[in-house]
Amino acid sequence: MKKLFELFSLSLVLISFTVLNTSCNKEELPKPKGEIPVVSQFVYDGMSLYYLWAEDMINKKPTINDTDPKKYFENILYKTDTENNWSWITDDAKSLVGGFAGEQFTFGYNLTFVPVNKEQTQFMALVKYVYPNSPAEKAGIKRLDYIGKVDGSPITGKVTPEGYIEFDNNKLYGNNTVTFSIYKLTNNGFELDREVPAVTPKDINTDPVVFNKIFTIGNKKIGYLFYTSYIANFNYRLHEVFSQFKQEGVTDLVLDLRYNGGGGIDAAAYLVSLYAPEADVKNKTTLVKMKYNTFLNEYFDKRGGRDVAKLGEYREKDEQRGDILYKAAPNPLTANLNLNKIYIIATGNSASASELTTFCSRAIMGQSNVVHIGGRTYGKYTASWTLHPYDENLGIPIYEESKLSSEQKNTLKNWAMQPIIGIYSDKNEQNFINPGYLEPNYTLREGFGYVDYWEPLGDPKDVFLGQALYLITGNESYKPVEPKATRSSKQELQRVLDIKEDVMPLNLDNIKLTPDDFQKLRELRK
Repeated sequence: MKKLFELFSLSLVLISFTVLNTSCNKEELPKPKGEIPVVSQFVYDGMSLYYLWAEDMINKKPTINDTDPKKYFENILYKTDTENNWSWITDDAKSLVGGFAGEQFTFGYNLTFVPVNKEQTQFMALVKYVYPNSPAEKAGIKRLDYIGKVDGSPITGKVTPEGYIEFDNNKLYGNNTVTFSIYKLTNNGFELDREVPAVTPKDINTDPVVFNKIFTIGNKKIGYLFYTSYIANFNYRLHEVFSQFKQEGVTDLVLDLRYNGGGGIDAAAYLVSLYAPEADVKNKTTLVKMKYNTFLNEYFDKRGGRDVAKLGEYREKDEQRGDILYKAAPNPLTANLNLNKIYIIATGNSASASELTTFCSRAIMGQSNVVHIGGRTYGKYTASWTLHPYDENLGIPIYEESKLSSEQKNTLKNWAMQPIIGIYSDKNEQNFINPGYLEPNYTLREGFGYVDYWEPLGDPKDVFLGQALYLITGNESYKPVEPKATRSSKQELQRVLDIKEDVMPLNLDNIKLTPDDFQKLRELRK
């Protein structure tokens, strides 16, 4: 799939269908002439009830001319949603759900890009991190490597009027075996370092617990965790790290979310449960509340409220859903650090669940006790869930499977939507919709904005980590100070462009709704 990167801001098949009525028995499909395309009808039915701006859907019903479900979906989105590129639709539901579960077909690296020429038509791909046991790691590719060529060809493209890089070739994210030419940055510019032969992408588990370390400085034991995405299937890995922290007597925590684009609310609640005050975890203090559309607000209020995440809650048993095994995790209390203060590294690449972690922790631990180091966050204060036409293993189902014909199911089976369904808030029902992002307590840029000064993960010379260690210990030697340029002119240093990356929604992966709930909501709307 083509990847587009925005510069300077760091960072379905058709079949005729009559509206489904779950009160009737299975029927043969109507004749094609003059009927609504089945997938577009699914889009409307789901969006008109679950979408945050559902009331705006009333006059946007599909017509016989809406034969392209993706186009129809995009056309009915609310303006704010379109401007932020929040909601989406896919005709590969299994890959969508697999990605949320941490299963991806990939080389296993995460990249940012540095222009090589003034025209910005050639680029170096800078490796930000590599997943353990991935094809990239096994090939020796590591953080701070520069990929300059793929299969012997430079990485080229153009910057679109919207400010995106449109690559001439997508081999960096392709499906085929490739070779990489790795470069290093010297005083003379980029120079070839080594050749990496025959790397093949494959299906891997993208374990987001990429790196952790303990620093002993004076009477302080400081735990450091670099965490890349919120995936509940790896909550047990968080527990492993925090168990080690607890056994080693960690007194302070630095949580590095600098590249974390978000993920599931289940993982967010579990993570906070590992460091928040023990009493709050024992008492199952509310972490997150939701505000939905009018219909959903009324429905959930009748069902007991809109608290969607509480501390101390966790998946106690493995759960098989279709092809995916959702793994259990230990009780977070057994690894809880019982902290009153935390230091969080967050940047413009930190979104949704990363922002939730920072913002909602403050309502529990105190505003001044959650110290944000880095930059203004991405700005994603909304939540979503996955909608599938009928399969509960692939999302919240809209229709009863038994009421669909085999032809209807075959047409709908690969489709799923990820619409925005609400705005999340802390336990006090406060949100950050205004201004829409989080400002840091200490504003810094990675490497002071230059790749020359980027450091390996966990290195105290890293600007963000150094600032945290300085604040915790008061030791001036850790305080980041921008060094003098090592070249004739600072303007010659290679700048890191703040590239806007794909971010994950705050996925409410702990919400269960059925086709029966769908029908009840329809009745509420009447």
